[in-house]
Amino acid sequence: MRELSLFSGAGGGLLGTHHLLGWQTIGFVEYDDYCQRVIAQRIKDGLLDEAPIFGDIRTFTDSGCAELYRGVTDVITAGFPCQPFSFVGSREGEKSVSNLWPETISTIRIVRPTYCFLENTANLLNYQYFGTILSDLAKSGYNVRWRLLSAAELGAPNIRNRAWLVAYANSKRFQTCGNVRISKSKRVACWWSSKEYIYKIKKYSSSGGRYPKSAKPGMDRILLNDVPHRVDRLKAIGNGQVPQVAATAWEILKP
Repeated sequence: MRELSLFSGAGGGLLGTHHLLGWQTIGFVEYDDYCQRVIAQRIKDGLLDEAPIFGDIRTFTDSGCAELYRGVTDVITAGFPCQPFSFVGSREGEKSVSNLWPETISTIRIVRPTYCFLENTANLLNYQYFGTILSDLAKSGYNVRWRLLSAAELGAPNIRNRAWLVAYANSKRFQTCGNVRISKSKRVACWWSSKEYIYKIKKYSSSGGRYPKSAKPGMDRILLNDVPHRVDRLKAIGNGQVPQVAATAWEILKP
């Protein structure tokens, strides 16, 4: 499927849709300069599809660029900014200036993809604004499925719980793509293949696994201020999606 990626970040979720689901990315929309450079480098390295990289989503829609993707886009992916709804963010909800859902739904209505694959903090489901999001999608002609899925459920040593939504046009039926299959057992497990490699990840016995211990007892970890791009890199990682979780969420929620 042809994917238009909004709020692409450093491309964590894109590695999942591209390598694990086999989608083709035909456009990136990402405001952060550091993340743009990471995407460009991953394109150069052959890890992501070669496609235009756009900046601010507001400019993307207002300048008419979004209209160029109408009729050629199968799926829009968007991890729209979660700070307004996150426990560690501003928690101002729809009132926050960083709430970019209005721009997201505007782009969806312009492009009219068959599917929308959305991600946000798990705390989004605790806000009444989640009802607004579902209503906006319904008014735009989409049915929606959603659930919470964490990285810990797939065996990662961190929780990173996220809300995942798949919206699909009322008049369309899904055609199977990709090669991810989910275990039918109650124990959470996921298998996926990428070229010659086969990965198998099982759930940790304790949710979230264990966090790394200090280097030595009584010694705290320190931040090296002079490491180039360290802050930018950590921010991108913190905001990013786990590729395997993104692919698994799609396989669970697809119509």
